[in-house]
Amino acid sequence: MSSQVKRGGKVWKAVVGVISTVIIVGLFVALLVLTASGHWVDSVSSDSASVSHAVSQRRITAYCPSRMTLPDASAYGDSEYQPSEGDISSSAGFAAFGAVYRSQFGALDGSGDTTQLKDLDPTDTANVIAASADVDRTSLLFDTQLLESAAGVGASASVASWATKGDLRGLSATFCDVGALEQSFVLPDTQTGTTQQLVVANSSSKATVVDVRVWGTEQSGALALSTGSTLTVAANAESVLSLSAAASGQKGLYVTVSSRQTPVSASVRVIRTEGLNPKGSDYAAAAGEASKELVFPAVAEGDKATLTVYAAGSGSLTAAWVGAAGQSVHQYSGDRVTTIDLGDVPKDASALKITADTKVTAGVTVSRDGNGNQSDFALIGAAQTDDRSAAVIPSGLDGRVSVVNASLSSKQMHMTGYDDKGAAVGEKTITVDAGAAASFDASDLGKNVFAVAADGKGLAWGVRLSSSAVSDAKLAGIAYIGATPLMPLQERIWARSDMTIVH
Repeated sequence: MSSQVKRGGKVWKAVVGVISTVIIVGLFVALLVLTASGHWVDSVSSDSASVSHAVSQRRITAYCPSRMTLPDASAYGDSEYQPSEGDISSSAGFAAFGAVYRSQFGALDGSGDTTQLKDLDPTDTANVIAASADVDRTSLLFDTQLLESAAGVGASASVASWATKGDLRGLSATFCDVGALEQSFVLPDTQTGTTQQLVVANSSSKATVVDVRVWGTEQSGALALSTGSTLTVAANAESVLSLSAAASGQKGLYVTVSSRQTPVSASVRVIRTEGLNPKGSDYAAAAGEASKELVFPAVAEGDKATLTVYAAGSGSLTAAWVGAAGQSVHQYSGDRVTTIDLGDVPKDASALKITADTKVTAGVTVSRDGNGNQSDFALIGAAQTDDRSAAVIPSGLDGRVSVVNASLSSKQMHMTGYDDKGAAVGEKTITVDAGAAASFDASDLGKNVFAVAADGKGLAWGVRLSSSAVSDAKLAGIAYIGATPLMPLQERIWARSDMTIVH
């Protein structure tokens, strides 16, 4: 009996030992798993830990289109009736302001040499470099690398072409476009005698596909284009779409250009003829952002003005001449283009201001007549207000600066003129009353003004160009270039911790 009890006690001890061992091993394994799993989750000192970093643009690349050309200059039929570009000339001006590491320009396709802007007068205190060229043979790419991103630091460039003979008699000009993934254009009519060519340039090293959408005056909604709505633009190349063929018979157009792969630059060549009589040509630059209030500088007595408007919804707008009495109220339709004949620009008017019920995108076309049934027109986009900005007047042309104050208080702007060597030649400070405008010849700043830089808040401005060669031939010649912002483009990037991030 006692031996059986002893054997039972030994068995019980063995069972308890086994159970204890299993429990200890289980606890040990669980401890290992729980401890190791902590290494798989990122640890942070606080659930709200975050860091931020400011990034800014230090490189500006602008596309400068080639000179104005006829869409079809083929030699066929009687020589008397063949299209001709006549004695057309071109000029391009480039300027870089402030702390610049390098600024240069060359052909868009990379052929030929590049020209670097240099400080030709190191003793001059002006921190500006400049250069000139022509755009007779090719479009140019203007590339500027900045040492800092700050107000007053940047680059500006423009191109122009003019003729006193042939079918391009008159003057055309535009500023060089820095490009974007999406751009929009407000354009005049595509009726008989008008040709419009959308030129899309890709300055990157890879090709892209561009989607083009067009709205007209004859129906609501985007038009079905007869030539297709996509363009493939090769690297460092241009592609052309004939808007007048794709959307003919419209009194005005609103066009959007959207690139799928890389930012692109674009401009539209607009040419008008009436029988054998040239009726002008100009470049249309990309429109700014839609707004309920827009101002258009550089109109003048003797102009005939037409306002072209696009809006997503219907409403009414008030068009008022700045500097002269007179305003009018007009209706516009949603999801289509509306054109408004404003008639003759009155005496003393130097700008147009529109105030709309809804946000609109708009442009103004002004025209003048010359001798021999010739006329010319200028496409004026809405001007923006930047604290610092600049414009370049291409060599061989004259400029008249137009400044507009659309605010409710008086404002000042300090303007400095520079010659084509980058030397400061003069300066002036102008005061513009609330709701008023001021204009002066660029030559008032000094001799041989090539570039104008402006410093002043809340004022919009641009430059109206003219050519003595064209006016001496008793021809109409008008063009407009808007001011280029010299403001830093900055973004702030935030990085926040996330306890759920697993390796």
